[in-house]
Amino acid sequence: MARPILAFGAGGLAADIIDMARRIGGLSIVGCVVDHETGSPPMVDLPLHRWSDISGQADRYVAVNAMGSPARRRFIEKAEAAGFEFMTLIDPSAEIFPSAAIGAGCVVGAGCVVAAVAQIGRHVFLNRAVTVGHHASIGDFASCYAAVNIGSFSRIGPGVEMGIGSIVIDRVTVGADAVLGAGCVVIRDCAAGARMVGVPARPLDSPRS
Repeated sequence: MARPILAFGAGGLAADIIDMARRIGGLSIVGCVVDHETGSPPMVDLPLHRWSDISGQADRYVAVNAMGSPARRRFIEKAEAAGFEFMTLIDPSAEIFPSAAIGAGCVVGAGCVVAAVAQIGRHVFLNRAVTVGHHASIGDFASCYAAVNIGSFSRIGPGVEMGIGSIVIDRVTVGADAVLGAGCVVIRDCAAGARMVGVPARPLDSPRS
């Protein structure tokens, strides 16, 4: 019998994760693990567990990420250090091309498309209707919110946060831990840690032209 699943996080995304598991079928999410430091109020009707409740029980459960924000990295790494194994969860409506690679612990939401030879790192979050072009890559712990569009051959660094509807055109590199504001259009390479807004995207502290 498959091990029961614990969702790490209990905010709004956890509701999506629970429904996604139901859509897939055969998956049993039995509770949510919460951490006061994440600041996410519980928004699901499942038992809540603290770290003290699950200490030493990593062999009893499989974990799934239920947090969309970059804050999940510390939470997940803490869980992995305690021995928890994270499953990859892909909504049945997502289209993953056969030559694409999806890393361990990823969440791929409804309506996503990951095209040929694309490489998705570990613990990447792709919200609803994200499209990833062929030969593109996304680094570990990146977050792509709803309707993000990543062009072919683009490189999205680890820890990048891409706001709703943001676009990265073909062959552009976005450096590690950069933040792309909602709806911005990135047409040239972005430095690590940059905060980009607008169309075309510019650093947040740059004046408008």
